[in-house]
Amino acid sequence: MKKHLIAAVASLSLVGASPATAQNFDREDLGKLLIGLAAVAVIGAAIEENRDRDSGTRVHDNHSGGINRNNSWSDLGNRNDWSNHNSRNRHVLPRQCFRNVETRFGTTRMFGQRCLERNYRYVNSLPGRCAVRVYTDDGPRRGFDPLCLRERGYRAD
Repeated sequence: MKKHLIAAVASLSLVGASPATAQNFDREDLGKLLIGLAAVAVIGAAIEENRDRDSGTRVHDNHSGGINRNNSWSDLGNRNDWSNHNSRNRHVLPRQCFRNVETRFGTTRMFGQRCLERNYRYVNSLPGRCAVRVYTDDGPRRGFDPLCLRERGYRAD
């Protein structure tokens, strides 16, 4: 996509070298058009780079001894922690941490962060995308969205 946008900008810049006043298209309009196309090219390149970065850094933890790029060599000794008996319980969240929190916009359902820190061993491995912060009359509450966690394989016990 980036190549197509660059080619379009380059071709329009070459067209700009010819007299464009015959079609009621002056140099100011051509400049605005080029700036707009350049902005579209930059936005498209940023989106493509972000998409490449997201797909390139995803690491699937399948507990089969695969390479986990987020861990260093010092973590290789801790593979016994990832054994089968722990992997079954890794995605099971304690039900007592599930809360209904009253906000001024209504009731929000979430897993409380402090409760999970006390009762769930793998709280640091929960997906950051599922983290939520809601504001109540008693102040802000942090936790995790249960629907987001369910989509990523977690369940309540």
